[in-house]
Amino acid sequence: MNKETIKALVYLNIASILWGGNVFFGSYLKDYLGPWSIMSVRMAIGSLIFLFLLHKSDQLKGITRLLGWKEVLLIALSGTVAYQATVYFGLRHTTAINVGLINSLAPIAVAFAAAFYLKEKLGRQHWVAAIVSVIGLVFILSKGSLDSLYTLSFNKGDMFILGSIFIWAIYSIAAKLAMGKASPLVVTALGILLSTFIVLPLGIYEVNYLIKPVINADVIMAVVFIGVGPTVLSLLLWNKGVMIIGPARASLFLNMVPIYVIVLSSYLLDETLHSYQLIGMVLIIGGSLYANREKANKNA
Repeated sequence: MNKETIKALVYLNIASILWGGNVFFGSYLKDYLGPWSIMSVRMAIGSLIFLFLLHKSDQLKGITRLLGWKEVLLIALSGTVAYQATVYFGLRHTTAINVGLINSLAPIAVAFAAAFYLKEKLGRQHWVAAIVSVIGLVFILSKGSLDSLYTLSFNKGDMFILGSIFIWAIYSIAAKLAMGKASPLVVTALGILLSTFIVLPLGIYEVNYLIKPVINADVIMAVVFIGVGPTVLSLLLWNKGVMIIGPARASLFLNMVPIYVIVLSSYLLDETLHSYQLIGMVLIIGGSLYANREKANKNA
């Protein structure tokens, strides 16, 4: 293993930890801030940093080369506003561990969305992985109880997170199409900038009429972390890792996110990893690894 590969592994693992930290701190902040308030501050911090990065890299002019504002609006509404909203609303009703585990379905959902919208070919491994992962999802949603399946009685928060997976798949397709015309930095920055204008009024309304924020030093540190780490730094590190080892091999590291969520939540939020969650985790992550192994081997 050469030095560049080791660098890539470090970059990708740090990015995964930061994304896991978003779930952890999102769960922590639910007792202090409303979901729109969290998103407003996060997007505002991210927007300022991305504007600075665009200016430093001389890519502000690249904004005009995107397909159009309809595409940018779809990226903002799906990947930033709708996805983050469903995650933060979900965290108010379910555990951080469940969020991390259900989010593990994202790579498979994206593969099927790409097959439907972009006509990308699905291999046998994708269908096998989908079946195995759905079985794992059922274990998590039903808490290992057949009664929950019979009555279709599922946790509301888990349903929010499941919805976020489909929203993320839509975003991934829109972002891929947009990145054919502009750099990943420009596309991501545009999405976050536009999202800020969308969520700020909602955050202001929430603070004044719905959920009064409780502010202290820990809350400020948590919000700043979410605004800098999972929003900006993770993207930069992820892109560096992808440039070194390629997107197929890099995608395997997405399976590390729920593991980091479990570690953080177990030790710092006193959440317990139950047997049904462990079974679900093994099935979902195993399915995702199986779906990507052939592609990763071809690109190795």
